[in-house]
Amino acid sequence: MKTTLHTSWLAAAFALYAIPCLAQATAPTPAPSTSPEPGETTENIADFTVRGTGFTDGSDQARFMRYRDLRNGGTLDFLRFTKSTDAHMYNLQADHLGYRDTRVSASVNSFGRVKASFEFNQIPLFFSDTTKTLFSPEGGSPNILRLPDSVQSNMQNLTGTAKTNFYNSLDAQASPFDLRLKRSIADFKATYSATKSLDLNIALKSTAKEGNQPWAGTFGFSDAVELAAPIDTRTTDLGLGLEWANSHGSARIGYDGSFFRNTLDTLVWDNPLRITDSPTLGPLQGRESLWPDSNLNTGSVSGLVNLPGRSRVTAYISVGNWTQDNPLLPFTVNSALPIIRLDRPTSDANARVTSMNYSFTSRPVNELWFTARYRTYDFDNRTPVFRVIQTVAYDTSVASYPHEGTSPYAIDRKTGDAEVSWTGLRHAALRAGYTHEGIEQTFREFDTTSENTVRLSADTMGLSWVSLRAVYEHAKRTGKGFDEQSLDDTGEQVSLRRFDISDRTANRVSFIAQVTPVSAFSINGLVSAGNEDRGTGVFGLRSNDNQGYQIGFDYVPKPSVSLGASYEWERYKSLQASRQANPGPQFDDPTRDWTTNGDDKATTFNASLDLIKLLRKTDIRMAYDLSHAESLYIYGLPPNSTLAPPVQLPAVVNELQRATVDVRYHFTKHVGAGVVYWYDKYTVNDFAMNPQTLNTIAQPSFLMIGYMYRPYTANTFSGRFTYYW
Repeated sequence: MKTTLHTSWLAAAFALYAIPCLAQATAPTPAPSTSPEPGETTENIADFTVRGTGFTDGSDQARFMRYRDLRNGGTLDFLRFTKSTDAHMYNLQADHLGYRDTRVSASVNSFGRVKASFEFNQIPLFFSDTTKTLFSPEGGSPNILRLPDSVQSNMQNLTGTAKTNFYNSLDAQASPFDLRLKRSIADFKATYSATKSLDLNIALKSTAKEGNQPWAGTFGFSDAVELAAPIDTRTTDLGLGLEWANSHGSARIGYDGSFFRNTLDTLVWDNPLRITDSPTLGPLQGRESLWPDSNLNTGSVSGLVNLPGRSRVTAYISVGNWTQDNPLLPFTVNSALPIIRLDRPTSDANARVTSMNYSFTSRPVNELWFTARYRTYDFDNRTPVFRVIQTVAYDTSVASYPHEGTSPYAIDRKTGDAEVSWTGLRHAALRAGYTHEGIEQTFREFDTTSENTVRLSADTMGLSWVSLRAVYEHAKRTGKGFDEQSLDDTGEQVSLRRFDISDRTANRVSFIAQVTPVSAFSINGLVSAGNEDRGTGVFGLRSNDNQGYQIGFDYVPKPSVSLGASYEWERYKSLQASRQANPGPQFDDPTRDWTTNGDDKATTFNASLDLIKLLRKTDIRMAYDLSHAESLYIYGLPPNSTLAPPVQLPAVVNELQRATVDVRYHFTKHVGAGVVYWYDKYTVNDFAMNPQTLNTIAQPSFLMIGYMYRPYTANTFSGRFTYYW
């Protein structure tokens, strides 16, 4: 897909028009300000904390610390330092120094000349502290995972009860380990104001990931393996921009680059069932490609022009090039199978991505607003077709490939949107909007899809004690150029309709209210409902419905007292249809159809109470949060079904409770101390991932690492000393 020439010229002409408009006048230089920007603080604080957590027996400590590091001990929990003069502002912040979730940042603002900031942020991901495995890295290669030879030899050569007993003994032979991953982000931004109207922006960000995560390798349904895959990647993002602005508008020229590098681009693991390669029974090891190195280079130009009649027009266009050229793996690692020649040694992947965004906003009269937007996204996949005549399935057999090559997927999305708002009524504002989205795509069942959406809303205005909003949205998506053969070629039912491109009709309505009878008290509420109907398909998602409501209040009788609470309920119901059938006569047998009715419900309750200096020199903050979710799946069969009656599964239940109490006493203007208590309780009941189901790593046809869903109850106490200056 190619971007049309006239659209590209339109964006270029707009940018060229914007630049001379900006040169016609220059805005006055703003006077230096000593006021901090939003989010900054003029109060300097250093908070030293000693924390300890106790757990009940069987608690999942890893899930409690999922994205944080709450080991027992002391730390500089947070530091906030700001220094400001008439010409400069300096800011330094630090959180949880010395732990896996350390964050430090610094910024400087030389008003009107240079503004720069730097942040280093670590985000841990603690999967499990009860995982264990029989695999170990080979030498200095963390991406080559080996089993003891005795495991493979016995599983290949033993038979009957002896083989079963040996397989069941593998759990006791496994070595425990903590399954962790850590993301480290270094982020630098700077703006240099060369003149009153010209700024140069630079942004540099580096994101590194190190550790392990759950992964899977399989040689078929009867021989699957769960692995702790090693992760060692880095993404570097670079942004440069030159921006010109004055009272007439602005223009910007920019460059953005993103570069992903993976030190470990392949994963090799031993097959627990084989010690030798076999052309029919499988290989002694498996091999797969991990995330390949890739590059993105994008240039962009944008502009904004203020027009007469209280109108404004903006335009943005970017052209990017995505490339990836890693070496390709052979079709098989099984030495007992013949070598199939690769069409080329590397992927040679390339895509041109063109994105445009135009908008026009106008307020011709006081009571009328009008906005129009037009967006395009063209993913032009230029990767050459990779010719394939033969392929290998599950590393056990060579078969012909009927499609004779790959199908480079491409997509071209165009979206137009218009909205008008009228405030001519005394206490009401009316709004109407329309959106059309058209998508062209290659190698999908539908060549094109289009969706039309209508939005209507009404708001109260000018009433201090009540605020109301009602919104209705109706959307209809249809596809054209349906190709049944593309589904048949991939072995799918021709009645299948995929979620992202299937025909659908959707409706949604919501009502929001806030009532403030007195200045100290307010009540807010929300009611919403929606549905989708995908009736043209037989298999896949057929329909879904959702409802929800929320109610809450805030009460502030005096500056020292603040009380609030809210309750929310949500429900999502869905219907999916499928057929259990193997190739042959079963494939077209409707008596083998089955359905799944999904029913997901969630409730959330929050309450808080703040008492600030109600007691002399004392701040007290208390809060309680409760989240409860249930998911139930009911399987159904038609009256004439030839399938066995399904065994209904229990509901999946998750609940998280958290209560906090924070008391701080200010001895002097500069010194404070306090105590903090946290109560955390997580309960979970998941039929597939609970310890009762996964009671050994040696599951039937599946050698796992023991990652599962477990509850926890934690009591955390902290003592803190705070210094202010």
